[in-house]
This record gives sequence, structure tokens and C-alpha cells, in this order.
Amino acid sequence: MTRRPPSARRVGAAAWRVAVAVGSLWVGLVILTAVVPPHSDPSDAGTLAIRIGAGAALSALTLLVIVLLARYADGLRLDDVGLTSLRSGWRLAVWGTLLWIVPAAASFGVLALFGRPLRATVSAGELVQTVGLVLVAVLLAEAIPEEVIFRGYVTTALGAVTRGWGTIAVQAVLFVLFAGMVRQSWDPTDLSLFLAMGVGFGYLRMITGSVWAAIGFHAAFQTGSQLVLSHSVVEFSGSTGLSMLALGMIPFTVAAIVVSSAGVPRWFARS
Repeated sequence: MTRRPPSARRVGAAAWRVAVAVGSLWVGLVILTAVVPPHSDPSDAGTLAIRIGAGAALSALTLLVIVLLARYADGLRLDDVGLTSLRSGWRLAVWGTLLWIVPAAASFGVLALFGRPLRATVSAGELVQTVGLVLVAVLLAEAIPEEVIFRGYVTTALGAVTRGWGTIAVQAVLFVLFAGMVRQSWDPTDLSLFLAMGVGFGYLRMITGSVWAAIGFHAAFQTGSQLVLSHSVVEFSGSTGLSMLALGMIPFTVAAIVVSSAGVPRWFARS
């Protein structure tokens, strides 16, 4: 028996819902970019504080839009669009964080043995402060709003017209197109990274039913990448290619193998 294609009505309903959700994120990011001033030192505490404040507003905006869409356009609960409570989701967030941190730390450890160490250039107190501020900024301005929109509501809306890996593929392509438009850059290397993020985070949503694991991985990856590539508080003696290997390719590959072979560990899956 052949599978019937989705009706034009269902496709149209999903399309306008996706457009509203993604459009709210785009507007919020445009405003955030205008609010956060350019600064020669991205580690400056004042700049990071402004970024955190703007990120909090962006997260609030996207959450409000998703609440309204889920309740009034779809008649769904937040759990139905992947927004489970923090009480039940924090373990998944920790698991997602560890999926990136463990292989990334191991990669930099191996590189250090081969004479390419990652060193702190500031005092321990200043390093901890900067890492904490960058983490909160990434969480509020990037990880939460992007995961809530794409792996949360968009994935749910697409479920009306496709299933399983089809849903993952479509939202990943939408994520790549969105990233290209926001960044005004269509560099294939950068876009391939966003595609990997879209597929990987989409798979985490599919197997957990929640956005929290994706939020944890996303926040850890972007925090580490920004610290190594953009901030002066740490210094990597290797090339950009080696840093991207340790930050991106190895952790993403290891995470894919671990998740696909072992699934979600029982302790982290507990609510």
C-alpha cells in the first residue's frame, strides 16, 4: 500500500506556523544584533552583560510565541512541542552537555601531548568569570531560542506532513537556510556545520521527545567554540583546523556513535 502524500491544506497549515515561529526568532536576532554593540574584546564583562540581557529578552520572546502558537493554533501543551519542564529535563541537558565536553576535552588533551596545548592566559578567577558569562550568554541568546524554535515547535509542526528522518531532514535544511540568511554568509564549510547541528540535534529531539539534550549540547559546543576561537582568555597553539577538529568533528562524531548505539542512559532519562 502506497503512502498518501500530505494534503495541500496540511502543508499550508504547517508552513505558516513554521514561518511565524522562525520569523519571530529572526526579528529577535536582528534586534539583538542592533542592541549588542561591537567591541574589540568579546570577553569584556560589560559587553557580555548586555548580551545576556538581550538574550534573556530573545528567549522570552521566542517562548511567548511558541506558547501562543502551541495553545491557540494547535491546541497543544508545551510538552507536546518538546518543551518539557526543567524539573524533568535537566538530566537530559546534563547528558547533552557531557556528550560534547568529554570528547572535546579528550581531543584537546591528545593535542596537548603532541605539542599543541590549550592554555589559559588570565587568572583562574577571571577565566571562571568569563566562561560563566559566555555560557549564560550562549544559553539565552542562542541555545534556548534556537532549540525551542527548530527542534521544538518547527519539528512538531513538520510532524503534520512528514515523519521520522523526514522531519529531521526538513528542519535541518530550514536551520541551514536560516543560518545563512542571518549570517549573510553562504560559506559551504560553515553551512555544513549547521547542517550537522540540525541533524544531530534533531535526532536528540526524536529519541528523547524533548529539546533539553539538544540545548545542553548546543550550549556546550558554542561556549567552547567561542572561547577558543574568539576570546583572549584562552590560547590554542595549534591551527584553526585542529581546533575545529577538537571542537566540532570529533565530538559530533563520537556523540553520534554513542547516541545511535547506546541511546539515552537510564539515569539521564529519568524524569
